[in-house]
Amino acid sequence: MRLFGATISGVTMSGYFCRMALFAIGFTWLAAGHAQPQTADALTLGETIQRVTDNNPSLAAYAPRLKALAGERASASLSPPLALNAEADEFGGTNEAQGIDGVELTLALSSVIELGDRPAFRTAIVDAREGLSVAQRRTQLLDVQAKAARLFVELAALQQELEVARQAEDLARQAEETVGRRVSRARAPQAELDRAKAATARASLEVGHIEHQLPTLRTKLAALWGAEQPGFELVDDDALFHPGNAGAFEPLVDALNRNPDLQQLASHERIQTASLRLAQSNARGDIRWRAGVRRLEGSDSTGLVAGVSIPLFSGRRAQGDIAAATARREAARFDSQAAVIAARATLFEAWQHRTHAIEAFAMLRDAVIPRLESALGDTREAYRAGRYSYLELIAARQELIDARLALVNAARRAHLNRIELERLSGAALTAADGDSEHKESDHDH
Repeated sequence: MRLFGATISGVTMSGYFCRMALFAIGFTWLAAGHAQPQTADALTLGETIQRVTDNNPSLAAYAPRLKALAGERASASLSPPLALNAEADEFGGTNEAQGIDGVELTLALSSVIELGDRPAFRTAIVDAREGLSVAQRRTQLLDVQAKAARLFVELAALQQELEVARQAEDLARQAEETVGRRVSRARAPQAELDRAKAATARASLEVGHIEHQLPTLRTKLAALWGAEQPGFELVDDDALFHPGNAGAFEPLVDALNRNPDLQQLASHERIQTASLRLAQSNARGDIRWRAGVRRLEGSDSTGLVAGVSIPLFSGRRAQGDIAAATARREAARFDSQAAVIAARATLFEAWQHRTHAIEAFAMLRDAVIPRLESALGDTREAYRAGRYSYLELIAARQELIDARLALVNAARRAHLNRIELERLSGAALTAADGDSEHKESDHDH
């Protein structure tokens, strides 16, 4: 495992949502395909997204929900049913109504005429609910994919922190050997050797601490695709040190309309608009009709019967429903506007953090770490020669370790904010292949 690794090869994914995931969450790992992967059996980000997309348990409920909405749409588009009415009058009474000799039998059909194209409005509501469910499914899918990507980045960074910790342990042992030689020659006090041994022990403790964190993160990542055991030891962390470029902000704003959270609010607004139209349609009322034939046994004759029922003042009675539906639509519209403003602010914050992290990464990589490596070598030689104290030696060593940890942290922050940007905008950033200017120099560190 190299501290400043090369990029890894891309991963081809099948299926609509996998393609969408690699486009909407197009992290550096997937685009930086110019070098061999770190290890043959390391889990890649592409494989992680594939497993989560195919097997996450929380996504399984959306298929039956869409089937239920299909059934509701079929019911909503139906016209009012026909009813068969049968009546018997003038029988079982007294005098002339005794028995069934004077019975009057009526057989008729009845139904309702819906005015205002109400079936279309009911169907529009179901369609809007389906759009909302699709947006919710996409939101949850991207949330799960983003969570998996964050855990992947955290694992990659933790693996690199383990490399730094092991380097710190090696440096501590080297310092212990150097101090031991000076003590054996009576050129340094025994206390310096004791401090050097304590520093070595503390460095070993830090290695063990990180090694114990790794299984927890691997288990949490595997749980996202429903696995009880990780089934992998390492994630491919080579591209962690290719954070790419921040890019321009405005293209990200233009892509906000692909944000699934905003699409949910837009679908909710469409639901309220369709509900308002249905309420306005209800103001016209329904015309009920009835038509049939009546048999008069007493006179041995038949006749036709017909009737129409028209509700009165239905427009006035519907005003409350119309006002409520109008208010709900206005509230949904304001919610959408507020969400767009909030999303833009969050997008800008993430873009700013990513920009700063990339700048910090470049400064640490190009200006800080090389000088501290050189300074540590000079300080070690000066300590051996008796010109520097032990405090100066451990200070130089600790500054280099801190800078390397800061480099890992800057790379982590750059990728985590990239995930946030792509989760918010729903689009891959333009500079997905990393900073090619420094790729070759990265291998030298």
